[in-house]
Amino acid sequence: MTTELSLVNSGFSPLVVGADRPVGQHLIRLLQQQDFLCKGVTLESRERLPASSGMPVMILLPSMWRPDDLQHIPYWLDLAQAEDMPVILVSSMTVFKAAVDISYSEHDDGHDDSPLALQLLQLEQQARANPRHLIIRQAQGFSLQGGDYASEWLNQMRAEAVLEFDMQRLFNPTPADDIAEVVLALLKQSLCVDGLWGTYHLGGVEPVSSYAFAEALLAEASQYEDLSHLNLRSREGGIMPSIWAPMSNNTLLFHTFGVQPKAWRQGLSRLVRRFYRADEGRVGEKE
Repeated sequence: MTTELSLVNSGFSPLVVGADRPVGQHLIRLLQQQDFLCKGVTLESRERLPASSGMPVMILLPSMWRPDDLQHIPYWLDLAQAEDMPVILVSSMTVFKAAVDISYSEHDDGHDDSPLALQLLQLEQQARANPRHLIIRQAQGFSLQGGDYASEWLNQMRAEAVLEFDMQRLFNPTPADDIAEVVLALLKQSLCVDGLWGTYHLGGVEPVSSYAFAEALLAEASQYEDLSHLNLRSREGGIMPSIWAPMSNNTLLFHTFGVQPKAWRQGLSRLVRRFYRADEGRVGEKE
């Protein structure tokens, strides 16, 4: 509580770039609930920085599922450095090579050479040119609203009779609202204590296969609609997230900030419930 009051009273003004993306929407809600003077803009916008009596901090929240998002990040990183603003960039564990049983830490160098990984690594390097930076590599983030793998799989479950998911490779599902909470927690501490800037990994607790995640998603969704028509199967080489992010080692995040990643199953339940409530609202509007 002391940290929150200290931050609010000191006049820090978060600028959330990507406020229309899933993590951005959750973060804006959290900031408003805690009485932060924040502003949200889209990645595509080129707005002038808001006037502020305190120190603004820029939070960059591209979606890994929207390739064009990353093209806008260099502009904002340049602006942050020109204005001497601290910057937080949410990146992805997809910078690392796919692996069956490896949890990558911040010190590992097994970087992938895919176009997405190389683009992210270049953006991270640009962010590090700013002395006050935080890079948060999210694991397999999901929201059920941004066209990510969880959204795609739920749509397939509603439409298909048989789906076969991979049962070998493990990943860390990570709910978008949990990512937003961690971003805010790191923001508060890093702006109040020197020496916490750097790169950190974040992934939901309990690595699972695509099949195990699909099973949990089906169980949650079945509480809101009849999906008994679906035959869910497991097989090696079955359906996996189209953008792959390997498992994350979250030790540095915990030891530095005291932030313990949460169990993703609780977040899945929340996001599925929110999805169906929103779906009911859309149906009501049509009627």
